[in-house]
Amino acid sequence: MPRILWGIFCIFALFMKQFCLVILLSVFASLTATPLSNDLAFKLYPNPLTGDMLQVNLDLEFKNNVTYTFVITNVIGQSVFTHAVTDDEVKKGHFTVNVDDLQLDKGVYLTKLHNGEQSSVQKLIVR
Repeated sequence: MPRILWGIFCIFALFMKQFCLVILLSVFASLTATPLSNDLAFKLYPNPLTGDMLQVNLDLEFKNNVTYTFVITNVIGQSVFTHAVTDDEVKKGHFTVNVDDLQLDKGVYLTKLHNGEQSSVQKLIVR
């Protein structure tokens, strides 16, 4: 009788281990795939930046009377570029920055997209 109980316990423990692993993986995936409610979703391409054009891809829903601003700052917090995103750019889902005009040194920069209530920050590497 104890061997049967031991076997049942082992099967139950194995099931629980796999169940817990599935739960943990699904929670982690949902946390990493879904931006926080206060974040504005955008992606930089290419990153690291090696050329003179940076494309900013927006994942925003167009709303009337909402102004978005895109800012690039250096690591000490100085703003090196500011762009008021137009309604057309929000509707298209992207805009391009000619970084050759900015004369950015190689290094790490922070990019921020904000609308007064929400914001999101991403790192930009210039090579």
